[in-house]
Amino acid sequence: MIIDDALLDDADAMALCDSTQMLKAIAEAGAQVRVASKAVSTELLNSIKSEQPRAVVILGMGGSGIAGQILQASITNGGIPVVAINSDLLPAWVGSNDFVIACSASGNTAETLSATQSALQRGCRVVAISSANSKLSNLVSDNRADLIEIDPAGRMPRACLWLLLTPQLIIADALGLIEFKAKDAAALADKLDLLSTQNGATSALDESAAKALALEVAGHVTICWATSSLLAPLAYRFACQLNENANAPAIYGTLPEAAHNQVVVMDGFFLDDDDAVAQLFKDRIEDPTITSGLRLVLLRDSQESELARRTADLVTDLAIARGMLVTTISADDQQPLHRVATIATIVDYGSAYVALATGIDPGPIPFIVDLKAGLAQG
Repeated sequence: MIIDDALLDDADAMALCDSTQMLKAIAEAGAQVRVASKAVSTELLNSIKSEQPRAVVILGMGGSGIAGQILQASITNGGIPVVAINSDLLPAWVGSNDFVIACSASGNTAETLSATQSALQRGCRVVAISSANSKLSNLVSDNRADLIEIDPAGRMPRACLWLLLTPQLIIADALGLIEFKAKDAAALADKLDLLSTQNGATSALDESAAKALALEVAGHVTICWATSSLLAPLAYRFACQLNENANAPAIYGTLPEAAHNQVVVMDGFFLDDDDAVAQLFKDRIEDPTITSGLRLVLLRDSQESELARRTADLVTDLAIARGMLVTTISADDQQPLHRVATIATIVDYGSAYVALATGIDPGPIPFIVDLKAGLAQG
């Protein structure tokens, strides 16, 4: 595999290779927060504030589903359980006492439609976050449920993270689960703008954390572990973004749990062969045809537990001793959502840069298109 490092230092050249403007969509994260903040009506919020649900259930798949996982991980008030469901089946325990958020950028996701239909039939309070005139928006309207209308504006669902997450944060605030007022949304949008400036297409190659990450993982099989429950969805996010944007394999997990199972791969196939070990240390500048090896990426949280911290430190030392290459990305901000924003921005840009540096357009997903077409035929 040839890695084109120089391409990442040429914003115009990258734009020519990016048919769906994935980099532009990522750069608009702050704008997505601002637009989505205005999509939730005062009338709807007032009605939500009167709710006292047993649990909050968030439905969504793929790029639309990750927002629910992030919300679940971000909840600071343990009074009401929040559960993200990525399935077409609604758990048997969900009933009329529960509050359901159905999330789909396209509004046509079969699994979300099925689960939402079940929620409506069981008498749940349902709020959908979706595109206008979609199957999901029509479903909730026909059943006199609520719709928060969003406009993906041509973006892939995975590039609509903040457009989908922001209304969920506002709903969670109305339910007393998290603090997310207008000032918090404005600060988050500003933070995302800054992060985009630091990591976007025009950022200097030697000053961008996202471009550095891309060059470190490109051509490798990535193992991405988070060190806190807050960042766990971002490890999953990075693996999925590498899958979809760069057609690249990746493994994800969370420490310390991953230390009880996934760590053993470091003693396995990739390190049994002396030639494979040697490949790990080749310089791409001198030899751009290096083959795959393992690359460990640790998403370190400033609010790690003591055991997670010790585990991450020791895993790093043991991995390096086995010839593994290790990349660490740290989220040091005190505000939890700003730590999420930091990691999300770096891994989103990073995955797109992996694609571009390896000659792949980060937008098209033909396998998923073919799969959905086949399923639609029954």
